[in-house]
Amino acid sequence: MSIRYNRRMDVVNRGMNGYNSRWGMAALPLILEEILGPSAASSDGNDAAGDECAKGGSMPQEKKRHRTDSPNIDDCSNDERITTTAAKQAPQQHHQHPQYTFIIGYGANDSCLPDGAHSRHHVPLDEYASNLTRMIQIIQSWNSEKNVAVALLTPPPCDTEKQTKSRNNENVTVLYAEECDKVARNLGVPIVNLWKGMQLPAKNYDEKNSSFFESNQQWKIDYLSDGVHLTPMGNYRLYELVIEMLDQPSAGVVEKEKSGLGLAVSALPRAYPDHSLVDGSDPGKAFGTTDVA
Repeated sequence: MSIRYNRRMDVVNRGMNGYNSRWGMAALPLILEEILGPSAASSDGNDAAGDECAKGGSMPQEKKRHRTDSPNIDDCSNDERITTTAAKQAPQQHHQHPQYTFIIGYGANDSCLPDGAHSRHHVPLDEYASNLTRMIQIIQSWNSEKNVAVALLTPPPCDTEKQTKSRNNENVTVLYAEECDKVARNLGVPIVNLWKGMQLPAKNYDEKNSSFFESNQQWKIDYLSDGVHLTPMGNYRLYELVIEMLDQPSAGVVEKEKSGLGLAVSALPRAYPDHSLVDGSDPGKAFGTTDVA
């Protein structure tokens, strides 16, 4: 994504392996202060938002900072994550696109079986939904001077046979994916449905191979290295699905599944002048820095 959005968005990855939404909530104030600055509440001497996060003890997955310059989505090995993209525009300029876009993805660890090998990561389904809801609300209200957008990622599917001691894709992980989808619909934010999308072939599969892919559950081999962490091909599939959501128009569309963030590359302004506009003998002219010593 950093190559795709070069000079249009910057991406900050705050994915942390092993985290669940509870731990993500605990870290959320630190991430928001780093990206958005102090919260409106804390600047008024009231750190209510930070206290609220600390009580919940949950952390967001990846934070994507939107900057009409250059974004990146790094490997999603099974880190729960918040991604932010920050838009690069002059302060006085009207922001047609959000300055910051947060993509939150939790659930792969929350959905560990409560009596399984990784039970310490388990978060009950109702708390998981509450954590996602609170994360979105806290992000949206953190700094009213910033134009911020939020999207969600469902947990990806897992291979139950390989992860039988800790996960169950068909009976448990799917419930967390559905709950994540409900939160997105209730709050009107876009969502990337990894659970469904990663059980389908990449876009370059032909029709014949696509049928084989689905009937033979080829996604388990192509996309998962150990039944839960992503292979390079799995990371590329994640990239495809995220790009699809970013490219979709951000409108109050009735079909929520089709709504996105309206951040197609062609729609974003480029930072800094094109090389063709730079005067070889006086380069500062194109940047307005001619008089800089």
